[in-house]
Amino acid sequence: MFRDNLKDLIEYKGIIRKELSAQTGISKRTIDTYLDSRAVIPNAEVAVKLAKALGTTVEFLVTGEDAVNHEQKLYSDFETYRKYKKLVAELDTLSPELLKSIEAMIHTAAEIANK
Repeated sequence: MFRDNLKDLIEYKGIIRKELSAQTGISKRTIDTYLDSRAVIPNAEVAVKLAKALGTTVEFLVTGEDAVNHEQKLYSDFETYRKYKKLVAELDTLSPELLKSIEAMIHTAAEIANK
């Protein structure tokens, strides 16, 4: 769970591991161990540094849930991101003309749904 939350949050924030390393003082190699198949879980001190750099809490990194009210918007936005990230990546591969047509269809469907 920690590995997936960290990986997705890094992607969501749009930062690279090297940048996270610079912000936290944690080596890129160490960060890689938290994200690779071994899925090492950091100690509390390191988890706090990662959470602060990513604008979240250790609880969120560990459980994917956050009890702190001011983090609820981030959590909600992040869950929406997770839900649609594959679709967004696929949309990003389309031509501007096709994307414009799809965008119009989505807006129309949303208007109908909201009536």
